[in-house]
Amino acid sequence: MEQHLSNDLNDLYYFAKIIEHGSLSAAGAALGVPKSVLSQHLTKLETELGVRLIQRSTRRLQITEVGQRYYERCRAVVAEYENAKKVIEDARGVPRGRVRVSCPINFAQNFAAGAIVGFMADHPDIEVTLDVSNRDIDVLADGYDLVIRAGTNIKSSNLIVRSLPVTRHWLLASPALIARCGAPREPDDLKTLPSVGGIFPVEHGARHLWRLEDPTGQRRIIAHRPRLISEDFLVLKEAVLAGYGIADLPPTIFKNEIADGRLIRLLPKWQLPEVSMYAMYPSRQGLPLAVRMLMDHLMASLDRYHRLHNLGEINDVRRPRSR
Repeated sequence: MEQHLSNDLNDLYYFAKIIEHGSLSAAGAALGVPKSVLSQHLTKLETELGVRLIQRSTRRLQITEVGQRYYERCRAVVAEYENAKKVIEDARGVPRGRVRVSCPINFAQNFAAGAIVGFMADHPDIEVTLDVSNRDIDVLADGYDLVIRAGTNIKSSNLIVRSLPVTRHWLLASPALIARCGAPREPDDLKTLPSVGGIFPVEHGARHLWRLEDPTGQRRIIAHRPRLISEDFLVLKEAVLAGYGIADLPPTIFKNEIADGRLIRLLPKWQLPEVSMYAMYPSRQGLPLAVRMLMDHLMASLDRYHRLHNLGEINDVRRPRSR
């Protein structure tokens, strides 16, 4: 009878996870369980209950009406089960298991790679899958434990969203480009300069825009057409250093180039908007210890990183003469 009860609990657990993640594949990836095993548990559960919980096709799963009502009851059981597991994990104090993380390319290159490697060195029982991507992700359906994105407005009762430290990009150019084209005095002067830039969502007619504001609150929007478009800030920085165009870049990647004069800040009295970063992960209820500890580690490391790369004290910035 105990074995029968255990199997029933597994069936309920896997059924709930299939619904939460939206597919057998996503649930399998999140749980580290083969898709075929999940399918077997689902079939067994439906056979024992004598009802169809999920309509399956080659393209997608569709929960039935009775399946939805059954899931609402199962969810409470699974939540209590996961809370019970969390009590044991916390008591042991040793985080373990695989954590699936997704973050943007530039965040991975400039920060996450080092922070995650350092965390894994301190916690040998934790494994990490890091998806370096800027694509839109459904945290639950795609089976991720933690997703970090810039400028994302996420509203979901099933997710916790934490704001990360924000920064402002600077408009930068090389001395060679300024010597060739002249230094801009006002935002409108930017229109005559070549540029390089990132990839943006299709909005505002898919135009690239710089939104600038001065200390008095005056605002200007400058459209530009980048000669080079890339999601990689390091690629854009190399193009700026080579004199191919101006760009807006985050201070964390050009501190040395500003200090030694290889890059020049343009229109320092005009600020670009703050760039917000968000960390998204499933509800804290039942969140594995490994995920919670990695999240706390990333937040603490990111705070130190921003303080280390703070450019607020750099005053000796070379500014070439205008034409």
